[in-house]
Amino acid sequence: MTSCGKAENPILCARGCGFFGTPSNHNLCSQCYKAFLKEEEEAKNATILSEKVSSFTIDDCVTTEKVGSTMKIKQRCTICKQKVGLIGFSCKCGGIFCRVHRLPEEHACTFDFKSTGRVTLAKENPLCKADKLAFRI
Repeated sequence: MTSCGKAENPILCARGCGFFGTPSNHNLCSQCYKAFLKEEEEAKNATILSEKVSSFTIDDCVTTEKVGSTMKIKQRCTICKQKVGLIGFSCKCGGIFCRVHRLPEEHACTFDFKSTGRVTLAKENPLCKADKLAFRI
């Protein structure tokens, strides 16, 4: 009598850990089967990585190192070209400004704050209309 799907002849784990395995898990216990799946995934990732590495050439590596070492971005104010460093103020119009030109009036900002605010308010506050005849039949 096999109730609850138990096998009459239990099979020990194929890795020899002492627990019982199932044929659906390649005769492995649950812990060994999880480790087996991880090993397969790592092997799969290693083959993909080796394919990517083999497709690169030495020239590709050299050019990326040259570009990476020579790129230094110095942030300057769009109006007065003063170095702003860490204190640069960015505006919604797309520029970076010093402390003197940070206000929209000082740098002749082209961004329309009013229309953006109106659109935001319209999205956040939808129109709520109640039914005029509350007790309709």
